[in-house]
Amino acid sequence: MNLKDIILLPNLITLSRFFLAIFLFYNYLPENFSVYILVVIIAVIGISDSIDGIVARKYNLVSKLGIVLDPLTDRVVFIILLFWLSSIIPQYFIYAVLIREVLVLIGSIYVLLTGSKIEVSKKGKFATVSLFVLICLFVINSSITVPFISQLAIVVIIFYFYVAIEYLYNLIYKGG
Repeated sequence: MNLKDIILLPNLITLSRFFLAIFLFYNYLPENFSVYILVVIIAVIGISDSIDGIVARKYNLVSKLGIVLDPLTDRVVFIILLFWLSSIIPQYFIYAVLIREVLVLIGSIYVLLTGSKIEVSKKGKFATVSLFVLICLFVINSSITVPFISQLAIVVIIFYFYVAIEYLYNLIYKGG
């Protein structure tokens, strides 16, 4: 790892997402924001989750630090966000996502220990986007009723688990 990797734009985006989540969690309650501002905050966090990788690949700014920092930050920020919004998000959803994140953590440790490579799939990106959209819908649902949100949550959770299991399967049985 090179110290100059920290100042690469993708890593700065990743670190900004991390520090924003921690700052929000320790200094504010979700109730301190209007529903619309809260949705914008969640959307910015979600969009930055994609932008760092896009910038890294497009401008050839992929670094060893970023390869470790981005997925670790993604997991931590997502868990912080779930706990921060726990008064708005149903408990079953939080527990399901936490269990899934443990599966991903196991896969990540395996990748780090074995030096395996795993490509981010379009399904994985779609699952993450779906989760962020669903979280925004939960926030909106705290103000106005969003029809079929529970059914949508179950579909998103099933798909989110499917993607994690597919990643683990590809790591273990196909060698990444």
